[in-house]
Amino acid sequence: MEGLAVDTTLLVITSSPVSPEAVRALAIGCTLDDQGRSVALALLQDAVLAAVKHDRTPVTQVVSRLAAQRTAVYVAQQDLALRGISPDDLTPGTTVVDDRRLVDLMLADGTKTLGCF
Repeated sequence: MEGLAVDTTLLVITSSPVSPEAVRALAIGCTLDDQGRSVALALLQDAVLAAVKHDRTPVTQVVSRLAAQRTAVYVAQQDLALRGISPDDLTPGTTVVDDRRLVDLMLADGTKTLGCF
């Protein structure tokens, strides 16, 4: 199964991009990235809004920067559809995934999954 690198921390974020929880989760992600650790983001529920390329909130700007630096950013397909967002509206470098793929990512060997709600 192709997936995340060994010893990757997968941050599962569900909160709106303007919430303190999302800001805190992205701060953790940036800190891990700055330390040279492998980090990935899984954006679910309202957090999918953080991957919309024309949104200019601080969180979306951080998501864009991380995606541009080759940090894996996974966006839940069903949550996009529920919000009427097309994959074409997403920041370059993000990957739209279905529920099955999200579960595979969370359970991958060597992956530490942290829920940031």
